[in-house]
Amino acid sequence: MRFKYRALTKTGKVTEGSVEANSEDSALEILQSRNLIVTYLEKETVIDEEKLKNKKLKAQDLVFFFRQLSILVKSGVSLVEALTAVKDQVEDKDFRDILSLIIFDVDGGMLLSKAFSKFKNIFSIYIIKVIETGEITGRLAAILEHLADHVERNYILTSKIKGAFYYPIAVLVLCFIVILIMLIFVMPKIEGVFDEFDAQLPLPTRIILGISNFLMKYGIIVLLILVGVVVGLWRYIKTPQGKEKKDRIELKIPVIGELLTTINLARIAENLGTLIQGGVPIAQSISTTAEVITNSEFHHALVESAKGVRRGETLSSNLSRFKIISPVFIQIVSAGEKSGNLGDILLDISRFYSNQVDLAVGSLMSLLEPTLIVIIGVVVGFIAAAVLLPMYNLAGSM
Repeated sequence: MRFKYRALTKTGKVTEGSVEANSEDSALEILQSRNLIVTYLEKETVIDEEKLKNKKLKAQDLVFFFRQLSILVKSGVSLVEALTAVKDQVEDKDFRDILSLIIFDVDGGMLLSKAFSKFKNIFSIYIIKVIETGEITGRLAAILEHLADHVERNYILTSKIKGAFYYPIAVLVLCFIVILIMLIFVMPKIEGVFDEFDAQLPLPTRIILGISNFLMKYGIIVLLILVGVVVGLWRYIKTPQGKEKKDRIELKIPVIGELLTTINLARIAENLGTLIQGGVPIAQSISTTAEVITNSEFHHALVESAKGVRRGETLSSNLSRFKIISPVFIQIVSAGEKSGNLGDILLDISRFYSNQVDLAVGSLMSLLEPTLIVIIGVVVGFIAAAVLLPMYNLAGSM
């Protein structure tokens, strides 16, 4: 078997490579016989680095990683030892392999931010920039703690948003499936019973039977058309023009648009505040924040604001040119600029907007639940009437 190693020569030069041996002790003896001081030795496994670059992690795994890493580094544990300790606790095999590669690079003298930049699908440009700042300023332990808090808050916020939208979608999909089963499998059998009595069917029954017969004849065509429309729309919104239009429309939807605006403002304040607190120049902080904001309207506002700040203008004056930015947000940013405490104020406002998201999600759920109940009740009631009315008529005639 082969072992990867990193060692120091007598002159203090770092050397690395691999050695063939029957065991770890044998490998160590071989290297020591070469007058090398071994600093790293591990059994060599084949890791497909290119494949791992496309790997995506669960958000909770990233939260766990940064929280544990920040605690260990803050406690005085060396970065390599901290990374190794966290790796040993990770359950995801691919993530363990990624950390093995990162540990190997960091132990060889590479900066953590540079090692992270190889896996941009996992570590966003925001994370890389924050860590890079910590390395430059010598405040890596403090920065990792800020980053752990940031990743955790972002995870909680995202979970709340998903929870708000998944419930109504799940209910509607389930209702749609039940209705399709009724129309395709149940109604045709009931129609046979009605035909035997040659009875005049009420209007709701005729409508439901008409839809049922249509789906029986043309259901496949309808399904193909729907799939085509969905795929076409999906591909369109993946284009820059389609995404811009989608983002613009989303912000104009009543209630949902307000919620999305609040979410984006919370994320802007959180990301920007953390970067400024970490010592990143404000123009660079704005540009980095723009890269992690997915809504094209807010992304454009930040990109243009960064240009203005580089010209010597204030952030608040640039943000005021965009209607999507709340006047309250602009006033608070202006107050932070005047007091010289913009980073702290932005983090305070991010907590305020996060609380607003909680309230908005609660309001949305309180609005959606009765609306869903009414919609489902009307649909179920109509189908029930279509089935039961002719039965009552038949019973009366008999």
